[in-house]
This record gives sequence, C-alpha cells and structure tokens, in this order.
Amino acid sequence: MGNYRESGEVLFMKNGMKKTAAVVMAAMLMGTGAVIPAAEDMWIFSQTAIVAEAASVGKVTGLKSKTLSNSEIQLKWSKVKGASGYTVYMRKNGKYNKLGDCKGTSYTVKKLPNATRENFKVRAYKTVKGKKVYGEYSANWNTATNPQACKGLKVSSVGTDSVKLSWTKIGCTNYRIYQNIKGEWKEIGKTTGTSYTVKKLAPATKYQFKIRACKQDDKKTSNNHYGKYSGIVTATTKKSDKITQADIDAMKAELTAYSREKAEYIKEHYTEFWKYGIDYNTLEEYFSMVERKVSPQSSSYDRVDTISFTEGSDFCNKFLSMYKEYIDYECKKRDDVYYVVYIESCPNGLDVNSDPCWAVYLLY
Repeated sequence: MGNYRESGEVLFMKNGMKKTAAVVMAAMLMGTGAVIPAAEDMWIFSQTAIVAEAASVGKVTGLKSKTLSNSEIQLKWSKVKGASGYTVYMRKNGKYNKLGDCKGTSYTVKKLPNATRENFKVRAYKTVKGKKVYGEYSANWNTATNPQACKGLKVSSVGTDSVKLSWTKIGCTNYRIYQNIKGEWKEIGKTTGTSYTVKKLAPATKYQFKIRACKQDDKKTSNNHYGKYSGIVTATTKKSDKITQADIDAMKAELTAYSREKAEYIKEHYTEFWKYGIDYNTLEEYFSMVERKVSPQSSSYDRVDTISFTEGSDFCNKFLSMYKEYIDYECKKRDDVYYVVYIESCPNGLDVNSDPCWAVYLLY
C-alpha cells in the first residue's frame, strides 16, 4: 500500500519496495557524507525525516467516555508523549469518519441522536514540516447517549390492590418504574412496553409513581444510560368490597379502646395490683402489659367468633356493634373484669369454622 494524503496530512503505513529502497539509500548517503543532488533527491531526505517522526508517534490508550446528556458524549484518553494533537473518529455506515481535532486529551461529541449507541476511535499526530504524521488508531470504544425524558405518564386504571400506569413510547431498551415508599423512591419493576401494572397494593390507599427510560449498556455492566424522570402521578386504590387485614386491624383497635373505656374497676384500682411498680407504673403500661402477655392458650375467654375471609367490608360495622354490646353486658355483670380483644388469622379454618377466617376472642 502507498501513502494516504488528505488535506496536507500524511499517513505512513507499510510501503512498497520502491519507497523502502529510496529511504534506505538516503540513509546510507547521509551516513557516508556523500553529496546529494539538491532537486530530484531532496524529496527522499524530506520523507526520511517524516518517517522517523512518524515512528515516534505513540498509540492512544485508555479511551473512555462519559455520557453527558441525551445528545452529548465526552471522550477522554491518556496523553501520548510528544503528540501535537489528536483526531477523533466515529463509525458511520461501517466506516470511521473524522469528527475533529483537539490539542488536549478530551473531546465532546455533540448533536447525537438520543438513546443511540456509537463507536469511536482516536489517534495521535505530530506536525512535521506542515504535515500531520499519525500514529496507530486506539482500540474501538462504544457507548450510548441517554434516552429522552419519558412523557405522558398517567394512571390508566385503579383496582382495590393494583394500579395500571401507561406512557408515550420513546427510543430506549426498557422503562424503569419507581414507587415512593416511606419517603424514598425505589425501583419496583421494568418493562419494554408502554404500560405496567403495580400489584399487591393495599385498598383505599394513596400511592405515588414515576418512570424513566433506560438504554442498557452493551458491555453488560451496571453502567446503563438513563433519561430524566417523568413527572409524578398519584393514584388511590379502591376500597375493597371484602374485609381486608387493614379492616381487621382497625376493628381490633376500636374494640380495644372501647374495652379500656369500660374497665372502670381497673382504672380505679390498678395501683393496688401486686406487679405495680415492678412490671408497670402507669395505667397505660398496665393495659399494654396485659394485652402483650395474654393469648387464647394462656388465658380464659368468654367467647370466640369467626369472620370469614369472604365477608363484605360492611360486616365489620355489624361485628363492632355486636361486640360492644357484649362488652357492655359483661362489664355490668362483672365490674372487675377487663376484656382483651385478641384476633388471629386462620387460613386453614378453626374448629368453629372450617373455612379460612379470622378468629376473634374476648380474653380476661
């Protein structure tokens, strides 16, 4: 192959025998002090000097990148000793085309398409007698721009335990879905489509979501490329038409407060009990101690009722009224008793109800 000359630049590669012979001859003449013809053969010596300079241009190493946005990529590499500058190339249609020259060891490529993978090479050059003499190309480096910000995020539908999100399609590998959980945004899923259903949510509860697009790294590292977050959407799940654990917990809290209110004897005499000053010091501590220690296995109970998992949510109100009436009746009959409301989940049923249910006890 011969020399490549572009706009005053010289690229030296392996030459043919004729050029090699000319260079060797020039070197021999210079070494012997022979007189060299000024016109025809001076070209040989000029090229000899350039060849010597070219041999000393090192190869660019350490090429890396940083994605700055959805349209800009910054390239960086290690300094080549003695280099006058560097030329940056990007592959297009299977060929590496020149992007530009720079004096330093970084170069920002601009006006790129978003979420697009690009390949780059860099080589150092020296300027010799007004011509650029190049070293070897660096190794290829590929990276990608960030996707654009997701748009059009909305709540498509809401259930008692789920929320369906949808958005506008953009160029990316996939979309990441985030949920605000106790004040922190956490990734809860990903999809290649333009919709996602968040499941296993609680009924009648407010939730917040946002998404962003991801261009996955070809090098299979965690260094993926992300677009900006979408806006935040808020959704409230529907109230369940069946009893939930949240309904049961609320019912227990209300019955517990009601039982405490009716325990007049306890409120008047709690300082007379023998564990006062040892296991508890206040009325609140007494109630908490009793409720923490008792269970159907360790205490007596007046009754046990069950609530089927299939009951409607309005059943809790009926159950509350029934148990409040019972507590009223028992406290009038036995003024020194305090009833502890104990509820356990029985997915395999209970003796009094073989179907999945909650068992509700009044312990004393």
